[in-house]
Amino acid sequence: MRSFAGAFAELAFDLSLELRATGRADLARELEVSVVKAVSYDPETDVGWIALEPQRKLNTVERNVVGQKLGQAISFSDTPYACMQLDNFGRIVALELVAPPRNLRWLLRPASNERWRIP
Repeated sequence: MRSFAGAFAELAFDLSLELRATGRADLARELEVSVVKAVSYDPETDVGWIALEPQRKLNTVERNVVGQKLGQAISFSDTPYACMQLDNFGRIVALELVAPPRNLRWLLRPASNERWRIP
């Protein structure tokens, strides 16, 4: 598995820069070292999804008693097509990309876990 910063260098740079500018350097560091778990892209809806493996693992109580749920969504003003998803423990778990720029679409398609059919 590849790091997010290695697989999507330009996007990682842009998002990390904005996170640092808004006082969220902790999330910027976490994003840069996150590992890409899965990538999907649907050309019909023009939506991409990058699932990330958080660096901090859950302990037994967090995993079995509290449970992992989606928590907060962070939108970006400089990158309006991106939305970062955090879990209820504040860990980055995914990025949703709605109508991403063309150069990013070309990165998402081959990385996607979907099989593409040629019409």
